[in-house]
Amino acid sequence: MFSTYFTGLTLMATLIMPIGMQNAFVLNQGIRRQHHLFVATFCSLADAIFMSVGVWGGAKVFTTFPWLLTSIGILGAIFMFYYGSLCFKSAFAGGNNLQTDDKSRSFKAIVLACCAFTILNPHVYIDTIVILGGFAANLTAEERPWFVFGGVSASFIWFFGLSLLGQKLAPILSKPKSQQIIDFVIAIMMWVIAAYLLYYVVTN
Repeated sequence: MFSTYFTGLTLMATLIMPIGMQNAFVLNQGIRRQHHLFVATFCSLADAIFMSVGVWGGAKVFTTFPWLLTSIGILGAIFMFYYGSLCFKSAFAGGNNLQTDDKSRSFKAIVLACCAFTILNPHVYIDTIVILGGFAANLTAEERPWFVFGGVSASFIWFFGLSLLGQKLAPILSKPKSQQIIDFVIAIMMWVIAAYLLYYVVTN
């Protein structure tokens, strides 16, 4: 069973480790030291839920209703463009004073951002439900819980690692000039992802 656990862990790790919008958000919240452990927990639990759904047959939903991923892609592109615009605005304004910015950004806004970066990201569904779910179709009923446990472990290790890394680097990266650069990079990333999501919608 350990081999099945390790397979789930390594597969999930290869899917979530490449830099993406969710990873950038988690890291940036760690730098801001703003509900960063909640953000890491939210993303990890979301992966656990989606992976469980995929392993126990959820991939059939997207086969039956292909318009679901299309709708998610469109909404995701709109959100990414909007979030990228906010980051560009912050970057060109000369960077944030994080202490002032933290007070103005409510916990509710962070929760909504977590939901958007997770739920409006079609690749979350493709990775956790379609790819991992498809792989799990070859596993026995006894192996599947271990496979899910491995994937969930990778998710928790990765997101909490990002969050704590951001917190550790906060004294350096929370300076206005550093935050200005970070906001600019994230803005570009969000717009590139928005364009990619629209391309995905058109070609699929």
